[in-house]
Amino acid sequence: DSHACFSDAGGDVITHTTRRVFVDDTIKGSLGIFIASTVASTPAYASGGATAGGAYLLSAKQRYNKRVIAGVKSLLSLDARDLSQVEEFFSSHEEGGWEDLSAAGYLLANAFRTSSTKAPDSLPSVKKWKAFAKEMELVQRSLSKKDGEKTFASYKNAEEKLDAYLEAVELPPGMELKQM
Repeated sequence: DSHACFSDAGGDVITHTTRRVFVDDTIKGSLGIFIASTVASTPAYASGGATAGGAYLLSAKQRYNKRVIAGVKSLLSLDARDLSQVEEFFSSHEEGGWEDLSAAGYLLANAFRTSSTKAPDSLPSVKKWKAFAKEMELVQRSLSKKDGEKTFASYKNAEEKLDAYLEAVELPPGMELKQM
């Protein structure tokens, strides 16, 4: 450091810095500000755990499996011609209802990601989930119109799509789950 200290006539201390020290200090300070601003403005991208791998991935699949199985059992135990039963399934917020099955089903499908760079929508399991969910939307739509025949037909179509999804997420077919 090339700092020199002097006292003026009034006794105040005056610090004199060489150009080299001034430039070095300025560069260090600027570099620190640049790094801090770069780090602060870089968004954090998280995979949501689906691509974390290892034990977390296994526990996520187990957690979602349980919820999906509960929802599938509830769905398949419905008498699709009884609109009040179908309506109860869709209005339930509990495990085993459509709301929980819908969330857990998508998350389970997404848990089969092997790379954080691969878009979830490109996964076969997610595609099969979306095909099933689309059929379930048709069940809901016909239910809201109190159209028993369309509700039943849509329900049967959804059952077919469900087995393709279950196979993609390595779960037994619906009829086997219903027996469990």
